[in-house]
Amino acid sequence: MLPRLRLWCFARSLRAQTAGINQSTSNCSDVDNHGVSDCKLEREVLPILWTFTARTNVWAWIGGGLLHQAFNYVPARGLAGVASSPSRTLQSSIRTRADTTFAEFSRAVKLPTRNADDLHRTLDKLSAAYLPLVPRLTEAHHCTIPLWACAKAGYWEGPLVTALLERLGQDGGKLLGQATGQNHANLWWSISKAPRNVVMAADGPLHASAASILRMSAYQFSSQDCSNILLACARLQRCHTPLLHHLTACLVVNQSEAACQALANSFYALGELAEDCGHKPQEQDLQNLAGAMLARLQSTPGQRPQGQDKALKQDQVFNPQQLANVLLGCVKLGSKDTSLLRPLAAAAGQAAGSMTEQSLSISLYALAVLGCSGGEYSIAVRQLCSEVHRRLRCRFARLFVPQSLSNILWALERLRPDDKEALMEALAAECRRRQFAGFKPQELSNAAWALAKMGYSVGPTRNRREHDWYKAAAEAASKPAVMKGARAQSWSNLWYALALVRHHPGPGLLLAMQADMHQNALRSSAGFQECANLLWSLASLGLYDQRLVDALGERMGELLGRQQGDKGGKGPTNQELANSLWALAVMGPDVLSRHSGLVEGLLREVVRRWEQQGSVGFEREELAQLWQVQQELEHLQRINKSQLHAVLAAGVQGAGSLLRAMEQAVKAARTAHALATTQLEAQVVQAVARLKQLLASGLGLLGPNANPVSGSSCPAGPAILAMLPEHRVDGVCGTVDIVLELAGGRRVAVEVDGPWHFLANHPHTRTKDGSTQLRDRHLERVFGAGNVVSVPYWEWNELKGAEAREQYLCNLLGLALSGNGSLAVDPGHKELP
Repeated sequence: MLPRLRLWCFARSLRAQTAGINQSTSNCSDVDNHGVSDCKLEREVLPILWTFTARTNVWAWIGGGLLHQAFNYVPARGLAGVASSPSRTLQSSIRTRADTTFAEFSRAVKLPTRNADDLHRTLDKLSAAYLPLVPRLTEAHHCTIPLWACAKAGYWEGPLVTALLERLGQDGGKLLGQATGQNHANLWWSISKAPRNVVMAADGPLHASAASILRMSAYQFSSQDCSNILLACARLQRCHTPLLHHLTACLVVNQSEAACQALANSFYALGELAEDCGHKPQEQDLQNLAGAMLARLQSTPGQRPQGQDKALKQDQVFNPQQLANVLLGCVKLGSKDTSLLRPLAAAAGQAAGSMTEQSLSISLYALAVLGCSGGEYSIAVRQLCSEVHRRLRCRFARLFVPQSLSNILWALERLRPDDKEALMEALAAECRRRQFAGFKPQELSNAAWALAKMGYSVGPTRNRREHDWYKAAAEAASKPAVMKGARAQSWSNLWYALALVRHHPGPGLLLAMQADMHQNALRSSAGFQECANLLWSLASLGLYDQRLVDALGERMGELLGRQQGDKGGKGPTNQELANSLWALAVMGPDVLSRHSGLVEGLLREVVRRWEQQGSVGFEREELAQLWQVQQELEHLQRINKSQLHAVLAAGVQGAGSLLRAMEQAVKAARTAHALATTQLEAQVVQAVARLKQLLASGLGLLGPNANPVSGSSCPAGPAILAMLPEHRVDGVCGTVDIVLELAGGRRVAVEVDGPWHFLANHPHTRTKDGSTQLRDRHLERVFGAGNVVSVPYWEWNELKGAEAREQYLCNLLGLALSGNGSLAVDPGHKELP
């Protein structure tokens, strides 16, 4: 409190002091309207101001912009006198006057203030004083220091910046030809912080600076100079390859004296340049930088690294933020050198407690991208995750920005630590608590994608709280402001997540995506993967929107044609081809006919891949999907003479055809399906078997101890002739849970449908998903309409006792008691000929 009072008193008394100086000075003629003489201002007022600041260590405790307010008691004309008065103390040369005034820029921006307006008013006065000197400046630092100060303060208005850049660019950048490494670094750093119009005006000085730097030796730069210029190049996305190589080589030469901040920032900057501009650093330089960082990681302050003569200083040991930046640099450079990554990850794990929330997020994200999920990284991953979880459980949770929450979830899905569930729950709860406020489209979609991939609300058991999370996410995404400007990948990831958890989002999200599509996000920016994932997601949820599917189909056809024209193009993966065809098949024969051109293109691409790669290029699941597509195409041929079914039949490779490989994949799927019997299915099979025995004994539903009704006539034979559980049927992928052969030649397929076959959220919990709908269509073509029945899990679970279940099965199968108590076939059910 006392230092603030002293400063306030100083600010209030400054005018009185300067007025007193004026009264005691009779030989100074230049007096402004505040009564302050230029000569005394120059000789006494400004020294009072800066000496007071230094002696009281004012920057350690100043608040509220008081010192800037004190400085603003000094009139502009008085400051101008310091710079331009041709007489008195600083009149000896332009250089002396420039030295005095340009130093004030540096001091001004180093003074803390809570009010940017105070600082800008100070810089207004300094600029007015300095501007007349600019055309006659003869040294580079007289231009670069004021530029640096303007950049630090965000002060770009007024003519000073333009004048300084013009002076630096004059005579082919003559001033910069004699500049020091620090001068160049200040120039580049300042321009990297400037608005676009200033960056464009600085093109000439930057070219001159680059030429000058290339003529300088490594010993004319500090490691910090190299680091700042590299960072500026990354921010400006200025890929001057000779300049970047030269600066990196200079940094390598000075590595023994380099601070860790310079090493970390340079490594990160090189990664940014590689990712954004395609820059390729010299391999030897990267290895030398990695070696320097490794030596620091293996040493502590006061200890001498191996191969060096001096012990490390405090700034030559990595702090937590620098560790995170180096990890991110490894990501951007694609560096997976385990000799560096292992100690780097270990150091990050040990420093987790001191990291900021952003650094924790960056570290986990980088380790996930680099594939550091093995046992050798498990301790570091656990330490980082534990620290994130600790902070989420207390008041520090609010310090995680949406991007950090999203990145940690994404990293958690990739790293899959053993104890991920508790952290996953905490992250999901924090997102839900915020109602996704402040989330950008990619952050929202990535969070949903990661949770769905980790099994959050995936499975036969329903957790209302977990599905409320996806409901809130879908509702947030339905708002135009939230997904405005979303990339196709964001839409794709969000819908893919909803499909994985079988969550029907309602019409709002479809409308939002349609609106975004018409604003060209999907039509122009979607890749094949995004289109394929969107189609698959819609089909899996049993949804079809003609306008959206038409737009996706049009985009996929365009991309497919472009890839076929460019033989070197990457093109869609085999999985994307199979998923796209399967999705169109799920949507039905009409959709296949509507998009016959796209379907034919996709089929021919599959055949081409098969002929090139053979069975090695296709997974069994993909071949099974193609088999299901072929069933739909053959049905299409029967109803409208389509010839699309013949395309896959043309795929021959060696001794086996594509169709034969598809058949083999389906046989394997049937075997796997037969082995995966659920408890619910076993109960239904047991109940059907008991019903068959009862009917065969002639007791019907009367029970084993009941007396037959007098005069009753039992059927000539049992109503259920045969029961075939897990039966393999041509034309169906997988096995049929139960096939019954009834009296009169009727065959019925009974499917026991657990929660997996239905959507998971209310009010859609009794709506079958797309895969089950396709299965039922295939079964109906084999068994006939009315001969495919489903036993939904919720109906079965409501039945109490064996007799209730047997009565339920009779009703389901169309078996009813006749008037005399015997069983008869319901005439409403058709029999096969």
